[in-house]
Amino acid sequence: MNPAGGGQGAASARANRTRIYRRALRDLLRINSTVDFHDYGIEHAIERYRLLRDEQGLGLGTVLSIGSTHREARHFVEHPFDEICLTGILDSDDRLSEIAAADPRVRYEKQNCERLGYASGAFDLVFCKEALHHLARPVQGLYEILRVCRAAVLVLEPYDSQLDWLLRRLGLSTVYESNQFGNLELRDNFVYRWNRKELEFALKSLYLESGSSLELTLGWMSSLLNGHPNWAVRRFAALAGWLVGFVPGSRGNYMTALIAPGRDLPPDPEPF
Repeated sequence: MNPAGGGQGAASARANRTRIYRRALRDLLRINSTVDFHDYGIEHAIERYRLLRDEQGLGLGTVLSIGSTHREARHFVEHPFDEICLTGILDSDDRLSEIAAADPRVRYEKQNCERLGYASGAFDLVFCKEALHHLARPVQGLYEILRVCRAAVLVLEPYDSQLDWLLRRLGLSTVYESNQFGNLELRDNFVYRWNRKELEFALKSLYLESGSSLELTLGWMSSLLNGHPNWAVRRFAALAGWLVGFVPGSRGNYMTALIAPGRDLPPDPEPF
């Protein structure tokens, strides 16, 4: 008997797939401010999703945005989404309210990513930019956004690497963030960094080998340096980060992860 392998027959022969890309130097060199830094991350992510939907012959569909600000909202309304649901743990501010009032596709709701109040598969796309590392249970948050997505998940978050581990040991990279106004109970947060193996394990756990895909775009990025007021600092940061990305074990400190779900889903969790 082999109880641990009993579920093998349920999985499809179509194996899960991972692809890794580097951030283009030309894109990094175009960042001239902190606003550019965030705009690039959001637009690059939406473009990766659009390419996926084009391959499937489908439109963008509906989107749920986790931990949203007016920044994400401003980008989403420029794209042909059918419905745009923005969420956060705070009340909507004036800028978000103005965007929602001007576009009937947009609404804002208070939601906790660790326990989303939506049915499984409720949205075509679930988008999460720099919100998971503010959670006390980021892995639980990842599984929640995978649960409510139908077609894809986009996650923009810190990425772990051997070089970043060394920088943390030297006190040159952030380990904990304090005074975070957007955290529940104003709790400090550990900056949770993902890596390829951890993401692949999560997808295998949820979908087995049933055709899920993980597309990682990696690079060294910092809003402080890439968006620095001094052009020389910005250019040096872009070029140095791009070159360091070719060193084994040092592909980047920031990821855009595009996840397309597999087919072999377990039932939704319920109490016994």
